[in-house]
Amino acid sequence: MIKNEYCAEVHTWGLVLSLIHAVIIFLPPLFLLFVYGIFPGWATVGKAFASVAAIAGPYWFIEPVSYFLILGVGGTYISFLAGNISNMRLPVSAVAQEVAGVREGSPEGEIIGGIGISVSQVMLTVAVLAGAIVVTLIIDALPKSVKGAFDFLLPCLWGAIFGQFALRAPQYAIVVLIVGIPLVMFAGLPTWTLIPLMVFGLAVLAIILFKNGIWVPKK
Repeated sequence: MIKNEYCAEVHTWGLVLSLIHAVIIFLPPLFLLFVYGIFPGWATVGKAFASVAAIAGPYWFIEPVSYFLILGVGGTYISFLAGNISNMRLPVSAVAQEVAGVREGSPEGEIIGGIGISVSQVMLTVAVLAGAIVVTLIIDALPKSVKGAFDFLLPCLWGAIFGQFALRAPQYAIVVLIVGIPLVMFAGLPTWTLIPLMVFGLAVLAIILFKNGIWVPKK
C-alpha cells in the first residue's frame, strides 16, 4: 500500500517535471524565432529530427526498460531528465543498493537507489563547475598517451558493473560472455539491437533456469 502511494506520487511529480523540462528545452529556439525571427524551416527541422531519431530513437524505448530495475521509479525520472545514465546514474544506483544490502526492484532498493541518484546529481553539478575551471587545464597538460586512456573509461565502468553482478551468480555471467562476445563481434547486427537482444534474451533464459531449479543464485 505504501509502495503504491509512493509510486503514484513519484509518477505525478515525474510527469509534471518532465513536461516542464520539455518546455524549457524549446525555449532557446523559440527565443530565436520570436525575438530575432530566425527559423530554418519545417523541412530542415524534420530532416534534423529524422537523422537524430534514426540513431537515437530505438534507445528511447530500450534504455528505460533495460535500466528500470536498477534505477527504480524515481531514479528513472531523475536519470532521464539529468542525463549521464550509463556512466553515472546506473553505477551510482547499483553501488548504493549493493552497499546498503538491498536488492534491485525491492521497495528498499527503490528508496536507496533514488537517494543515491539524487545525491549524484548534486555532486555532478559541483564536479562540473570544478571541472570546468580545473580539470580542463590539467587534461590539456597531459600527454596524448594519457589522454587516450580516457577513451576506455566507459568500457571499464561497464566492466566493473558486470563484475559486481557476476559475483552474485557467476554461472549466469559465463553465459552472458559466451553469448554476448560472438553477438557483438561477429553477428554484424546494428548497435541498437544488441542491448535488447542481450537484456531480454538473457532475462528469459535466467527465468527458465530459475524456475527449473537450475543455476539458482545464492541469496
